[in-house]
Amino acid sequence: MKIPPGKSWDKILDVILVRIVVAAALLVLAAQVFLAGPYGQNVEPVISHDYMAPQQTAAGRDLNKPVVTFKLKEFISLPQARLLVNGEAAGVFSDRYVTVSVAEGDTLQVDGTRYERPFEIEVLNVSREVTEPQPGFSIKVNGSLGHIGVVRLSR
Repeated sequence: MKIPPGKSWDKILDVILVRIVVAAALLVLAAQVFLAGPYGQNVEPVISHDYMAPQQTAAGRDLNKPVVTFKLKEFISLPQARLLVNGEAAGVFSDRYVTVSVAEGDTLQVDGTRYERPFEIEVLNVSREVTEPQPGFSIKVNGSLGHIGVVRLSR
């Protein structure tokens, strides 16, 4: 290759490198268009319209009903662990804290059957009317169904 007069190797390599980068970017763009197909892919948003953030969930709950808040100890989340009220899933430990509405005589349980490792749940806080379970009560679940207790109200 002949070097034109007045141009050095570093200038020529600089131009060649810029052309290679532009060609690579165009190649990536063409590949994305090709992979999208004739109608494009059906793209779904990361957060759909049905998503309810934690603060929205609390707003949707009946604020006049008593609540019990549970804390997952030693883990940030266990999304397969369920909090059961009368045998029905009322909360999921996708976050460290779960708050559920309760009534007199409700049975509280933790479904830990999907985990082989033991984990611990603590009753963090309760409404004024709730006498059972008490804040600070803790239960260790080891791959089974853990019984927290029956809800008692002071009314």
